[in-house]
Amino acid sequence: MDRVLRLVNSGEYEKIEGWCSREKAIAMASFIKSADFCVELGVFGGKSLLPLALMTTNSVIGIDSWSKETSLEGVNSIENDEWWSSVDYDYMYNYSLNLLKTYECTNARLIRAKSLDVVNDFEDESIDFLHQDSNHSEKISCSEVEAYHKKVKKNGLWVFDDTNWPTTQKAQKLLESFGFKQIYDSGNWKIYIKI
Repeated sequence: MDRVLRLVNSGEYEKIEGWCSREKAIAMASFIKSADFCVELGVFGGKSLLPLALMTTNSVIGIDSWSKETSLEGVNSIENDEWWSSVDYDYMYNYSLNLLKTYECTNARLIRAKSLDVVNDFEDESIDFLHQDSNHSEKISCSEVEAYHKKVKKNGLWVFDDTNWPTTQKAQKLLESFGFKQIYDSGNWKIYIKI
């Protein structure tokens, strides 16, 4: 936990590409505790993946296609689609790789693919901690819940980003229907435990 606190309390954390707040980084790190295997769906610049990598005792995998096509799947707001249409995805992928190297996170690796294309790479009940922060459209958020819920261990944790967005409401209800119980609500992201 000391490494995460040093990171988020430094001026360097605010400069990292992404939207993970200091509060969220600390909360996720404190909930990880002794997790052996963490998976993040949607990495972008690595701002939320980095604290996971610094806290996890074994392995962290960040999955992101870093592609315009995937970012625009489903129905999102016009502003959202315009923003994601302007991203330099190759730059962001390399930025994330370099971020992990800079902080010597040898336990972390990136998979450049759509999350739904690699779900079968994971055994059922193999993931201790999952952070869902990819495309927030209803279509993709629901599809990820349907695909990944059985990959999380009993008593495993699921962090759901931007839970205050209208497009993620159905996916949150779906997650609860699969036996996940909300244990923390920040107002714009939540933590669930698999019962």
